[in-house]
Amino acid sequence: MSTPEVPPVGGEVLYESSTSRVVWGDCRDTEVIRSVPDRYGLLCVDPPYGVAYDSGRSTTFTEIEGDDGSVDWASVLAEWVGPDGTQSRGLADARHVYVFGYRPDELQGPLRLGGSAELIWDKQKTGMGNLVHPWGPAHEPITFGVHVKRPSDRAKGGGRLSARLRRGSVLSYPRPNGGSAVRHPNEKPVPLMAELIESSTVRGDLVVDPCAGSGSTLVAAVLLGRRAWGVEIDRANAVQTAERVQAAEAVAASQMTC
Repeated sequence: MSTPEVPPVGGEVLYESSTSRVVWGDCRDTEVIRSVPDRYGLLCVDPPYGVAYDSGRSTTFTEIEGDDGSVDWASVLAEWVGPDGTQSRGLADARHVYVFGYRPDELQGPLRLGGSAELIWDKQKTGMGNLVHPWGPAHEPITFGVHVKRPSDRAKGGGRLSARLRRGSVLSYPRPNGGSAVRHPNEKPVPLMAELIESSTVRGDLVVDPCAGSGSTLVAAVLLGRRAWGVEIDRANAVQTAERVQAAEAVAASQMTC
C-alpha cells in the first residue's frame, strides 16, 4: 500500500468560486481553521468516530484518517465554532451545528451549545458493522445544537431556539450501500443533508464542513442556494468533492435560468 499524500500546512485550494471553496487540508491545522470566514452560518460535519473495526469483509476503501480513536474530535470542532472566550470568531452566535455520530452530552461543553437535541438518521438498511455482533447498525445519532458564545447567555437559557423548519427527530433516508457506495464508505445522501441545511439556514448563508468526505454536504448547500466551504484530508476525496461541487453549481445555475 502506498503512503497517503499529506496535505500542506494551510491546505491547498482545489476549487474556488464566488459561492464555494474546496480545500485539500487537515481540519486540525490551525492555519486551515483561521482561513474560514468568521461568523459563518452553519457547521455541519461527519467526523471520523474513532470506532474503526474489521468487519471481516473485503472493501475497496482505505482506512479513514482519524478513525482510530486517537483524535479528540470534540476539541477539534470546538476550534471550528471559535476558540473559547471569543465573541466573533468561527460560527456566528446563536447559529446551529449538526454533528454526526455524537450525542449532545458529548458536545454540549466543547461546542458551547445552548439548546440541543439528538436526531436519529434512519438509514433504512442494516449495515455490516462488526459482524461478531448479533445486531447490525441501521441508524446513526446526530447532535443538533445552538452555538451560544457567552457563558452568561447559556446560563440564562440562551440558544433554546428550534430549527427554522420544525420537524420530527427521526430522519429516514436510505444510505448508499453495497455497490452504490462508490464515492466514500460513509457517504451521506444529499437529500438528508439538504433537510438539515434547509432547516437551519437561509439562502446565501455559508455552510462549513471540516470533514467533507465525498462532498454531499457541500453539494446540498450549493443546490439550496447557500454558499459552501469544505475541507477534506484525503486528496482523492477532495478532488472528487471539488468535481461534485462544480457540477452542483452548474445545476443550480441552470435552475436559476429556467
